[in-house]
Amino acid sequence: MDEYSRFVDWDKMDVTVQSQDAKELTCTEFQELKQLARQGYWAKNHSLRAKAYHKLISNIPCRTVTPDANVYRDIVVKIVGKRNSSSLPLPEFVDDSLVPTYCLNAEGIGAVRKIILCIANQFPDISFCPALPSVIALLLHYSKDEAECFEQVCRMLACNDPSKRLIDQTFLAFESSCMTFGDLVNKYCQAAHKLMVAVSEDVLEVYSDWQRWLFGELPLAQNVHLAVHAENFKSEIVSVKEMRDIWSWIPERFALCQPLLLFTTLEHGCSLNRFYSRSEGHEPTLLLIKTTAKEVCGAYLSTDWGERRRGGSKLSFFGTGECFVFRLQPEVERYEWVIIKHPELATTGSEPENHASRASSSLSSSSVTSDTSSRLSPFLSARHFNLPSKTASMFMAGSSECIIIGGGDGQALYLDADLNHGRTSHCNTFNNQPLCSESFQISVLEVWGFRDAING
Repeated sequence: MDEYSRFVDWDKMDVTVQSQDAKELTCTEFQELKQLARQGYWAKNHSLRAKAYHKLISNIPCRTVTPDANVYRDIVVKIVGKRNSSSLPLPEFVDDSLVPTYCLNAEGIGAVRKIILCIANQFPDISFCPALPSVIALLLHYSKDEAECFEQVCRMLACNDPSKRLIDQTFLAFESSCMTFGDLVNKYCQAAHKLMVAVSEDVLEVYSDWQRWLFGELPLAQNVHLAVHAENFKSEIVSVKEMRDIWSWIPERFALCQPLLLFTTLEHGCSLNRFYSRSEGHEPTLLLIKTTAKEVCGAYLSTDWGERRRGGSKLSFFGTGECFVFRLQPEVERYEWVIIKHPELATTGSEPENHASRASSSLSSSSVTSDTSSRLSPFLSARHFNLPSKTASMFMAGSSECIIIGGGDGQALYLDADLNHGRTSHCNTFNNQPLCSESFQISVLEVWGFRDAING
């Protein structure tokens, strides 16, 4: 396949991970790499991902004396000799049952154990490091030989940046990570946390298996997929924690698509025309806004912005009930289409289709009962209902003058033509509270698409 295929069993690899093209990775600066990551430049390219990882790891600040590839070549024969590496006992600081194969070939599986033993020789202070075998197995996919993989792992272990701890190396550090993981579950998945507390005698013991869940039981394809998300969804507006909230709200059929930064005012300027030109052709999209007051809000928009042209020069609404608006700072809140939570506001009808409401083409002939016990399909738009007011279906609208999300007795979001100022208030479509200060100035605005989504 390429120079980074020595340890990979390609017959077991997911086809999307094998994709190759003629791209090159010529940049060396971290900011340039960051921009390429946002664009999904190496999302499905094995060789490019390897080169990107090498550049990133080579920039890790390390101790002055850090074992490198030459050290490995000097010590591996002394430590392993001619013995079969599969029969060699691993050091006590790793969990032997947590050594994954990760679609490695026979040589790669043996290399994992050899590298672990050599690391144990060079890092005698490591007392507990259950993640080490998985890290080695993953990096072997992107290494030309064992020595190169050894050097990369050593750099991660020898990181001397006081603000970073890349790999836990003591039981105390590992236990601290488990407690942090538990705190995150309690904060972002309260129902799951409460269940664990109710059924477990020692909830910390449950969370102590988090590395096993991720590294020991998750297939390689999913690990690579998570890595793709981490590489591509690097926003200047939201943190990883906040992104977890947003991702949990996105419809399931798009949640596994790769995120793709389409537009950011930091790179593309404050131009509404540029906003449209870079967003059109993508459906759905995610709009993120950070204000100068450090408030964060946004909207998930179900429909291609190109639909705005169907109204001609007149500002008209379009979209479906999958749209929603949200705020993340200073607190987290999501507001769905009002009809979903209050189906009693609508009855089935045959209102003619207009530019203010477009249903998903695949469900354009669907109908819905007024039974309040049923949750309405958000694919459906206002033409399926006899609504008391059209303001209940004002999802999204755009012109050369402004962008509007949500309407009726106010607008959830109004953005001016310069993408510099905006307003927010209660609106009938989402029955929302203001998403931030009612009049705000935009610090950063981003639009994200979903690679491999329909029409995306």
